[in-house]
Parts: sequence; C-alpha cells; structure tokens
Amino acid sequence: MKRTTIVFITLLLAVFALNAQDQQQMVTDCALSIAGNTTYLKDFVIKLPETTDQGNIPVHKENIYLMKKQRYLFTQCNANDSDGELTIELYDANNLITSSINKKSGKVYSSVEFSCNKTGLYTIWYSFKDGKKGTGVGIVSLLK
Repeated sequence: MKRTTIVFITLLLAVFALNAQDQQQMVTDCALSIAGNTTYLKDFVIKLPETTDQGNIPVHKENIYLMKKQRYLFTQCNANDSDGELTIELYDANNLITSSINKKSGKVYSSVEFSCNKTGLYTIWYSFKDGKKGTGVGIVSLLK
C-alpha cells in the first residue's frame, strides 16, 4: 500500500512538472516572437473554457501598473492545441483604452502598442474570440 501511494504521488508530480515545462516553453516561444527593441516586463498564462453564451464569454483579468510617457507592447500567443484566438482589451477603470480586435473586420492582431499618458492601475482582459476554449500567453513589454 505504501509503495502504491509513493508511485501515485510520483506520477502526479511528474504530470505537474511536465505541464509547467510546457507552459514555460510557450512563454519562451512567445517572448522570442516579439520583434524590435523591447524590454520584457511580465507574462500571464491564460487557460479558459469554451462557452456557447456569447453574452458571457470567460475572461481572465490581470491588473498592471503603467507609467506615464512610456510605450508598452501587449503581445498574445496561442497554444498549438487552442481552439480560439487569444485577445486582449486594456481598461482604465471601466473605460476601454485599446483592443487587439478590429471591431469592424473582426481581425485579431497578435500585438497592440499603447502609449500611456496617465500613470496608474490598468486592467488587462484576456479572452478567446467567440468564446472558444484555449490556452495562451500574454506578454507585456516596454518599447524603447
């Protein structure tokens, strides 16, 4: 019985370690895809379920403090097995500042630049287009 428990715990830890390595590889691949003169600031791993209710699409929210007179690059990458496209919306309080989706064409951009004109706390909303399920990475960088 003791041996079975040890084997089970070892296998469970191995699964968690492999998942962590996959996530870290996804973050690394996304960071390497960013072109230009940038400084990496932060990354977020997002995993959201699918929904059929378009009025209630799952959202992963992250708060970030941004500084006035700085330019930021918000980049998002999808995992290979994701059904949806990862999108971002940046909010200042309840006001939408910028988005990675062109509302007219529906096109999703892989990155969005933002020139900050007010120091403060902002909220990044990550979701998958049309409520599809998926896993992805969002990276915030400082443009030089």
